[in-house]
Amino acid sequence: MMSKTDWENKSLVYIILTAYISNLVLGWIGFFLEEGCSEQLLCYQIGNAFAISASVMAGRYTGIRGQHVAASAYILLGITHGISLAALGKTGINLEREATMAMPMIPALIFMFWCSLYPQWLKILSLVPAIFFGLVYIDVHTGDTRLGWTLYAGYATLQIIEVIWGWYLFKDWKQWITKNQP
Repeated sequence: MMSKTDWENKSLVYIILTAYISNLVLGWIGFFLEEGCSEQLLCYQIGNAFAISASVMAGRYTGIRGQHVAASAYILLGITHGISLAALGKTGINLEREATMAMPMIPALIFMFWCSLYPQWLKILSLVPAIFFGLVYIDVHTGDTRLGWTLYAGYATLQIIEVIWGWYLFKDWKQWITKNQP
């Protein structure tokens, strides 16, 4: 029989994976809508809310598993998605605010290298969105105020990587529960 703690941990991994998938789906739906329309912004806002929730819960789960640096990285990712949410307004996307996502994101993705729950290839791949958002940051601070491919590529790669992380956390939970059953 599953204990309350086991059930809570199972709930965490299911919520993490579901929320990251929801962010990915809503982000892609929003991408195909008219730029700046209220439906697009709503998709992005709800997606960011899912991503914030998933990141906070992933921080909790990785902390339980003794991955404290990764848990802190997930807190930074929650902040990253909060900045993204704050960049979405009634009048559209504030690219200057959006660019500041790079500040907490880059260290967060670097700190994921400490997480032994992920394979090395995934840790290296996790640097790709940091590169894209770093380029967005540079572009914005050198005067480019257009929504460009680097921003969309940064989001797409981050969302895909977060879903993969969620899958690995789910797999870890399955192994952990199997190992600890009497």
